[in-house]
Amino acid sequence: MGYKRWLLQVHILLKELEQEANLSVIEGDSFVRFKSNIDNAGLNSLFFIYEIGNVLPTLTWRHLIGAGHSFNYVLLARPISCLPAFSFSLDRQTTLLYWGENVPFLSTIYLKNLNLRNFVLKANNPSSVEVSAANIMWPKSAYPLMNQELERLMPYYIFNSLMPPILNDVGEVWSEAPLVLIGDKTIRLLTIHKTICTIDVKNTRTFTDRNVVNTRATLIDRSFTVKHVYLDISEEYFDQLVRRESPQEVIFIKDAKFSYDPTMSMQRPYIRYMIYPFESIKLFSEESYGLPLSIVSMVLREYYLKSNDPFLFTLTPEEFKKCLVRILSPFPHSQINELGLRLIESRKGLSALASLLRVYVSDGSIFSYLHPALFECFITTLKDRIEKNYLVGLQRIASRYIQESEPSRIISNVLLIQKLFEEELNSTLSYTKAERLIVPLHTFAKVCIPLSKALCMRSWGQAS
Repeated sequence: MGYKRWLLQVHILLKELEQEANLSVIEGDSFVRFKSNIDNAGLNSLFFIYEIGNVLPTLTWRHLIGAGHSFNYVLLARPISCLPAFSFSLDRQTTLLYWGENVPFLSTIYLKNLNLRNFVLKANNPSSVEVSAANIMWPKSAYPLMNQELERLMPYYIFNSLMPPILNDVGEVWSEAPLVLIGDKTIRLLTIHKTICTIDVKNTRTFTDRNVVNTRATLIDRSFTVKHVYLDISEEYFDQLVRRESPQEVIFIKDAKFSYDPTMSMQRPYIRYMIYPFESIKLFSEESYGLPLSIVSMVLREYYLKSNDPFLFTLTPEEFKKCLVRILSPFPHSQINELGLRLIESRKGLSALASLLRVYVSDGSIFSYLHPALFECFITTLKDRIEKNYLVGLQRIASRYIQESEPSRIISNVLLIQKLFEEELNSTLSYTKAERLIVPLHTFAKVCIPLSKALCMRSWGQAS
């Protein structure tokens, strides 16, 4: 799917959502953007700026972007900063674009040295934040939100948002949430994925000028089918990857570079694949089951994205076993974490692994994803310590409100919100705070969730 078709699909989706929220859709021959018309909609107000090495050890932005480059590029003699971020509203990685020389929350030296730290960014006026179909956002004015709890939780959301790569169509890159790096005559689209793979050590070639080993690898793609590709591995990590049991968890990077050349009628991108070692145990501590946990994360994400319900989806152990066979059949089973596989064979085991991912709740075969837009919706009521049970309560409030609220009945809806807080969280909410939640609750269920799902799907209309 090329960019023009992607624009058309985003335009159709936004026009449908205009009926559910107070949105402005801005369009031109080669772009589609949207923004909220009000500040208190619970939309596009929170972003997580992060150093990828703090989320995925062994990998840094310096590795990915390369020596001699930075987050500062120059376009038409005006400096811009292309910052990697995670959007709470859209549940995906995005590119924050800042124009001008002064970036209030990061020094120019840090940007030039590719030196980022983890922090939550809050827009001063969310209604001024423009979102492009090209996965670029303009926050205009923002400030760091000092919230250690959100900083603690967001790496789990980033990990769970990562899916295997699409390898058969470069035009599908827009559904993969690319980091967009803009130069004078180049554009780089950098996408980050998790997958499982084996390395063919008998088919390698070393490039000393780039300090990489090019090798043939077998891996799982976005459709959970096996693919054979040639890719680069940093010499620093090659021995580590070769020594590990196969198949293994890896972070897969797709780097597509488009260069402008007025003398050429066809502009073909230069595409490079890379992998880096990854162990989920380093993110989820000693409770991790390694490879099975990554597989559970991928399958749950796929079923969630395809579900029609904004909050719930089903996955039976039998359905999961079918996915497991499909994913693992090309690989040697004897070397896979046996304890994790035994857990998956039962309903309780699958629920236990899902719970370890921190962002899912299960009741038998029924699962619920704790969407990060929850934090935008309930930002004024968040506690200092954000426990999982607290998030479950907030999501139940949102679900019940959508089912029980009455359009245009403000007073009764305020009273309903107060009642839901008492029943789900044993908490008393003032009339004023409850009234402020009416619009964000509607936005959360009717805009954030369907929009974030659609933007991650390869072909829309696949929900089941």
